Amino acid sequence: MINGLISIAYSQQKDDMAKFGFVDLKTDSMEVPFYIDGVFVGKHPLNNPIPVLPGFHLVSYLPPDLTKTYIEENLTDAYKRVYVSPNDTLEVFLFYDHYISETETLDRQHTVRRMTAVSIIIMIVFLLFQIT
Repeated sequence: MINGLISIAYSQQKDDMAKFGFVDLKTDSMEVPFYIDGVFVGKHPLNNPIPVLPGFHLVSYLPPDLTKTYIEENLTDAYKRVYVSPNDTLEVFLFYDHYISETETLDRQHTVRRMTAVSIIIMIVFLLFQIT
């Protein structure tokens, strides 16, 4: 009777896992944080592939607050949009060393551009009030 229950439990667990796909994340550096669909899943090296629902997923080493449009346009290797099939393991390799410094540089440039634009707008408004 106990063997029957164990085999049923094992069979049920095996059937449940067949509904998932798996993402096996690799990179060229140690201690790289990984995100799947903006959710932190761990740092490299990961012991096991990550179970995900079948379908499209965004795999990245960028935290969600840095995955902005201007970074997505310039750093195409910092993230990958992948399709995971049910009961399949997809291996994804992300290059890290080169792109993280570029990400930080782009973020600083964007901040400078934003501050410059705000300063110009404030100066124009100030001049308009001085004229009237």
